[in-house]
Amino acid sequence: MGDPPMEGNLLNFTEAELDQHIYRIMRESFVISLFADRTNVLSQVHNWKDKFENFQLNLGGNLNGEPFEYGFRNDFVGQCWTRENLSEAMWGIYANDPKVRFLRIRSTPRKVLAALVAAHPTMPQDTCFIGKVQYKREGELRTYAQSGGQLDLSPQCFASHLLLKRRAFKHESEVRLLYFGDAKDYDAAGLYRYAVDPHVLITQIMADPNRDRTTWTADKAALQRATGFTGSIKRSKIYDPPDWGIPRFHN
Repeated sequence: MGDPPMEGNLLNFTEAELDQHIYRIMRESFVISLFADRTNVLSQVHNWKDKFENFQLNLGGNLNGEPFEYGFRNDFVGQCWTRENLSEAMWGIYANDPKVRFLRIRSTPRKVLAALVAAHPTMPQDTCFIGKVQYKREGELRTYAQSGGQLDLSPQCFASHLLLKRRAFKHESEVRLLYFGDAKDYDAAGLYRYAVDPHVLITQIMADPNRDRTTWTADKAALQRATGFTGSIKRSKIYDPPDWGIPRFHN
């Protein structure tokens, strides 16, 4: 995959951060489908858990004394990643059912954005974005939402609105992939699919820490067969007991 096409697609990122690892925890079945179907799935913002999402577009505004709504407020879809690689909280939030198998995939902002741009080569500067979420106090978000001023209708401006969250979510260290498309192209569940090469997009797979350690060798082989992935497949050891030698005492 080539470099992202232009600076405007990158929000709150430095050049040095574009090749650093980002991670996404998903149900194992979804990851297998990603490899089998060679499609990535983005979701409309209103499907996300935090109902503060998309606050700017949902508020609408008042232009020269006349109230208005944004007719394209449901046109953004996105996908959430994290920069945290050793967070128990992330496993606890996104792999919180010990009876269900989960996987964490790894990539980079550059690869994730390049895959989206490759699937949307026409005017990607106005449709494809990736950015780091910024965490603000609720009062700061209110002031930002109500600041008014000259109306900016650029896609980059509205994408940047979707990178603001309350400080209560700061532990997620979130990165968001965003696509500004057309709600008519999304399915009834608000999902949007586009073609990717998962073998280029993904650089590592890690299994959840809740699975049976005694069957990991067989589980790993099954994952390799199901995905055809030739890269690194690991199991999270965050819940493993310490493998330490016993202390030696004397009197």
